[in-house]
Amino acid sequence: METLIKDIRFGVRSLRARPGFTVLALFTLALGIGACTAIFSVVDGVLLRPLPYPDPEQIVQLREVNSAGKQIAFAEPNFRDVSARSHSFEAVAQYNGSLTTVTGGSEPVRAAVTVVSADFFRVLGTRPVLGRAFLPDESKPGGPPAVVVSYGFWQRLLGGKADLAGTTLRLMDQTVTVVGVMPAGFAFPQRAEIWIPRELFPQEISRSAHNWSVVARLRPNIKTETANAEVSSIAKQLKQEYGKDVDAVSFTVVPQREYIVGNVRRALLMIFVAVAFLLAVACANTANLLLAQMTARQREFAVRSALGATRGRLARQFITENLLLALTAGALGVLLSFWGVDLLLGLNQRSLPRMSEIGVNARAIAFTLGLSLLIAGVLGVVPLLRFSTRDLETSLREAGSGSRGYAGRHMRSLLVVAQTALTLILLVCAGLLGKSFYRLLRIDPGFRTESAVAMELSLPNPRMDEQRYQQFMQSYQRLLEQGVAPDTNVQLSAEEARQRLFQKQLLEHLSETPGVVAAGCIDSLPLTGGGADGTFLIGNDPARKGHAEYRLASSGYFVAMKIPLLHGRVFDATDQPNSPNSAVVSQSIALRYWPNEDPIGQTIQFGNMDGDLRLLHVVGVVGDVHDYGVDVPINPTIYGNALQRLPSSSTTIVVRGQVESAALVPAMREAVRSLDPQLPLKFRTLDEIFSSSLDQQRFSLVIFGVFGTAALLLAAMGIYGVTSYAVAQRTQEIGLRMALGAQASDVLKLVLRNGLSLAFIGAAIGVGGAYAVTRAMRSLLFEVVPTDLATFTIVSVGLIIVALLACFIPARRATKVDPLVALRYE
Repeated sequence: METLIKDIRFGVRSLRARPGFTVLALFTLALGIGACTAIFSVVDGVLLRPLPYPDPEQIVQLREVNSAGKQIAFAEPNFRDVSARSHSFEAVAQYNGSLTTVTGGSEPVRAAVTVVSADFFRVLGTRPVLGRAFLPDESKPGGPPAVVVSYGFWQRLLGGKADLAGTTLRLMDQTVTVVGVMPAGFAFPQRAEIWIPRELFPQEISRSAHNWSVVARLRPNIKTETANAEVSSIAKQLKQEYGKDVDAVSFTVVPQREYIVGNVRRALLMIFVAVAFLLAVACANTANLLLAQMTARQREFAVRSALGATRGRLARQFITENLLLALTAGALGVLLSFWGVDLLLGLNQRSLPRMSEIGVNARAIAFTLGLSLLIAGVLGVVPLLRFSTRDLETSLREAGSGSRGYAGRHMRSLLVVAQTALTLILLVCAGLLGKSFYRLLRIDPGFRTESAVAMELSLPNPRMDEQRYQQFMQSYQRLLEQGVAPDTNVQLSAEEARQRLFQKQLLEHLSETPGVVAAGCIDSLPLTGGGADGTFLIGNDPARKGHAEYRLASSGYFVAMKIPLLHGRVFDATDQPNSPNSAVVSQSIALRYWPNEDPIGQTIQFGNMDGDLRLLHVVGVVGDVHDYGVDVPINPTIYGNALQRLPSSSTTIVVRGQVESAALVPAMREAVRSLDPQLPLKFRTLDEIFSSSLDQQRFSLVIFGVFGTAALLLAAMGIYGVTSYAVAQRTQEIGLRMALGAQASDVLKLVLRNGLSLAFIGAAIGVGGAYAVTRAMRSLLFEVVPTDLATFTIVSVGLIIVALLACFIPARRATKVDPLVALRYE
């Protein structure tokens, strides 16, 4: 122990005696370790750490599979049948969430309210930390309305009071009692704040209305494959029993963690590989610095050896110094990783799952410690390889003569080649992602984003009219089975009538506001990930079916969004609530279903989407828009008139002005306050919405770009260091050449040739490595092939240019060598 303490003290003094080397090595390693720790924290939180529920491996997600092989949400009758017929599950639950206006807390808010069936909390195996879950009487039709709230909602809006007795909230047009508070960190589904029993609302009877997510807990010793086979068999039974009413071809079981992670897994794994490459470049750069230090300390080690120090003693001392260096860099890296994790989460707020579980925790610190020890070991072994075969006499002779030896030059050159190759791979990946991102930016989303603001609001959900709903379902069922024209009499409830009047007055008020060009509303704005789709009938003919997105929009929406009108008209003042219901269809609908006909005047039955069986009469055709991302194919869309159909409680108002977007917000807020001062609002510009839709692509691009740039700087430092080292080593040779008549240009070419040869070798190896690595990136690219020749060429040429610049400074210095000075010590 005493010897170890002496080694540590000597190591500290040695590092302090070389501040330039110490600071540069610490910076290089801290950069690599910090990046590794930050990325590990994200990968650990999203991919590696078990879900925060008891026996998380038993929790699975059930999905229906359509005829195209795509996994889709469940229809409620199918859920009930699976729950009743399956034997593989201990419990099965359905859930569906939406943003809803909630009052009764400290202030009105738009909260994520999730409707859940009776066994929901049993599936997840989690109990409230305060109060209780739902009683059996509360999870049945007609039961007393009750809700369970999240820990954050309880603290923020209910004051964190321990006694929940008498605590009520107002949501979904009813007063509910708060009976429980879930533990901190519990958020299922992600960002959920309030849970309310499904049984308080009428059941759905359509087997083609895919509105529900289904989560289940496997029985002990039941494998996912067994459960999957069982639900697939149940799907076949339902298809035989109900025929065309069941539009799913199968059901499937997906492990919950796999379902949550989704497409993020590949991107995160690629990023983890990228940060490993960056760390390797940083270690190679530090190893080069250490080799230079070993050369400078040759005399010291030779003298210590002559005085009796064994090679083992010298090795232990050098490893101790490297351990101090690596552990200090690891500590600095942990500090950098806190900032790095915040940056990563800020880059990908929209699509990164399990965000609440991501952070620099004990697991990340343990990872950093292990990584630091590994780096210390590697850095301690590499330089010792050089001296392991060298005897004392050779070391003293070289130290005295200034000779540096071939082995050192060879090892440093290998490290530079490795740095260059890894850097090229990172830069090629960044280049491909950059080109892909550029292609995405050039895609027309179908609307114009400048000078427009979207205001999201949630009106109180009207309580569902159960009698009207049952009549609607029976009428729609007769239409499908017997072709009987449905009853089209629709009577709005008092709350629905107030909502329609509110929307009408708000849009009129906004349209008359100075500086406003147009104002309109829609129930689900493009690029926000919402919206509903389903099967429609052409006319009332069950034999003529189609599939499309369904939106409710007002007359000013298309002008406010600048969605082009291609044929006919959009909604106008002639479309009154009691007149024939009008519809506007997207261009792809017209081309697909009426390729050789005029779509104007055609009728569509889409009542299964909004509970209104009145036919939609096509009055216009507008341009297509990207609803789910510019990288996702366009979906055909049918727009119903929001002021004719049954109103939607979730509405987005779009206002386009002649002024800057920010200047529109006060007037929009005031317009709403004049009608309902308690309504919570959220404002975003269309530019912000478009930008946030590209968060995932930007996330990968920024990370690869930053890593590639950092690696490029480190590689340039490595090339510069090796070239400077070579010039210093060959000063006498260069002086002799110049004394014998060599010109400055000859010396310049000599040095550049030696330095660039390493860069070319590294680039050649890097091109081969990039060709192999980028194939795994195919799913991250858009309209760009992984082996894009232009990207490979530009990156390779750029890397060589940087290498040339790194070599030029020491090469230029070599041309200034005075032959007399250089030969004086020969």
